[in-house]
Amino acid sequence: MNPRVTIVLAVLVAAVAGYIFAVDRPQAQRAEEAKHLVQLQKADITGVSLTSSKGTVDLQRTDATHWQITRPFDAPAASFAVGDLLDAVTGIVPQRTLAGAGDDAKAYGFNAPSLTLALRASGGRSVTVVFGKADPVGSAMYARLASGQTVYLVDSSLKDSLSKTGADLRQKTLADFANADVQQVRITAPDRTLVVDRTGPDRWRIEGAPAPHARPAWPADDFKVTDMFFPLTTSEAKRFHDGVTDLALYGLDHPAVTMDLTMKGRTEPLRIIAAQRGKVAYGMVAGAHTVLELDPSIVGKLTPTPIALVSTRILPYDPQNLVAFTWRRNGQTLQVRRQGPGFTGSHLSDQDVSDMFSAMNLLDADKVQELGAAPGGAPAFEIQTDGGEGARYVVQFYTQPRGGWLVTDRALGLQYVLASNALDALPKSIKGFLGVPAPAAPAPTGRTPKPKPAAPHKP
Repeated sequence: MNPRVTIVLAVLVAAVAGYIFAVDRPQAQRAEEAKHLVQLQKADITGVSLTSSKGTVDLQRTDATHWQITRPFDAPAASFAVGDLLDAVTGIVPQRTLAGAGDDAKAYGFNAPSLTLALRASGGRSVTVVFGKADPVGSAMYARLASGQTVYLVDSSLKDSLSKTGADLRQKTLADFANADVQQVRITAPDRTLVVDRTGPDRWRIEGAPAPHARPAWPADDFKVTDMFFPLTTSEAKRFHDGVTDLALYGLDHPAVTMDLTMKGRTEPLRIIAAQRGKVAYGMVAGAHTVLELDPSIVGKLTPTPIALVSTRILPYDPQNLVAFTWRRNGQTLQVRRQGPGFTGSHLSDQDVSDMFSAMNLLDADKVQELGAAPGGAPAFEIQTDGGEGARYVVQFYTQPRGGWLVTDRALGLQYVLASNALDALPKSIKGFLGVPAPAAPAPTGRTPKPKPAAPHKP
């Protein structure tokens, strides 16, 4: 094809695509939105007042994702529940329009509405939707905007979706936040303080302890850390005590645990306090006036020991910062170093290097403990990783008298217990260097194998 023709066709295709994205699609979107009864975007709504036979509930937005109930009581609202409510009201598409029929309010039940929903939005905008009687024919009910006379028929199931009480909409848990927003967790109990810092998207570090219980900082397991504060957003209260001013009634004047969570985008930590009395745990957000009754197990979940959070990975290095990986045995060294996007060295094939890292990245201990007495004798071999922050570790592997491996990290003061087959996934070249025996062949079953049929004779 002529290059000039190709260029002209490419320009035409780009022009058509630009028209679709810049003109046609927005017009279609606006046409679809125009069908909706409420012409407000969900994200622009800042306040809601809902009145039904169940009473009146007032809601106020506090930030992009959170809401506060201000009537009939003062308490945080469940973000997902308010989100469902707003989705329902902003998604109303009338089944039918009865133009000019709104003059007779009584005929459609607007003189005694079954439900009224007032919305406030940014820029001083507001919309009020009034719902009247059910349509005698079909599954619809009458609705209209308070500012107009046009009557609409809408799906009657909306009444159940929108008729919510404060109890329906209130937050049932101690807190509502995204795990990814937590940057630091500080736990204070009568006998200890535990601080865990986020160092990456799925990486945490347990801060070291000063004397007299001195210990270094430990790498923490992402799942164990998030499981620690997961109950704050998932454990629902059995009962609420609103308007609390005397914390001593619930043992919260001297809480068993205080958890401070430093969040992304928040200047002050979120403080949670909890205490246990008999078979009931009480918890609340510090500064609030609502105490939640919770399952007593939550107190134990919020106060783990530091060792319970430690990563079971033998070498919890940050792969992005790693520049060298070294094996040492009997004075001999096998090393790979970063070159460009990969690693190379010691005459290992690319496949061997890839298999080595696959095995080491999945090498988890069966148990991790604080380092006790130094094992006797010399280690079977040693591994050292080098690089930037979070990539420098040295561990020694010792064979156990009864099988398996004991791995020590003296700098961290930790020891790991591994099964005897923990290194089976390493490539043969590295296992040969380490003197690690090949996996044992399966034991014979005692059955005599059936003879294979003879191959047919070919002339």
